[in-house]
Amino acid sequence: HKPTARASPTPAWIRWIHVMLEYLFGRRATKEQVVSVNKRCATRVSAVKQCFSANAGDKSACDAFGQDLDLCKGRVVCQDAAAAFSRCTHLVINHTGIKAETPDCDGALRELRKCLKTKRV
Repeated sequence: HKPTARASPTPAWIRWIHVMLEYLFGRRATKEQVVSVNKRCATRVSAVKQCFSANAGDKSACDAFGQDLDLCKGRVVCQDAAAAFSRCTHLVINHTGIKAETPDCDGALRELRKCLKTKRV
C-alpha cells in the first residue's frame, strides 16, 4: 500500500496574510502602468489643473475635464471599467430620443473611479 500525497489545508492565518498582502500590494498598478498613465494623460492633468485654477469657486465647472482624465487613466489600468464608461458616454452623445430615456453614466463613472482608487493612480 503506497501512501497518497494529500494537500494539507492552508491554515486560516496564512490565508488571511495572503488576502491582506494581495489587498495592499497585488491590486496596485505596476510601475510600467504608472509610467504609461503619466505619459498618456499628462495633457489632461494639465487641463484639469488649469481649469481648477481658473474656476476656483466652481469645481463642478471642471467635471468634464476630470472625467476625461479618469477615462484616460482607466484605459491603461482599468480597461473593463473604462470601456463601460466610454460606451455609456457614447450612448449619451448619440442619444436622440426622449430626454427621460437618456442613459445615466454615474454608475459607470463610480466603478471607474473605484478601480482607479484601488490601483492608486
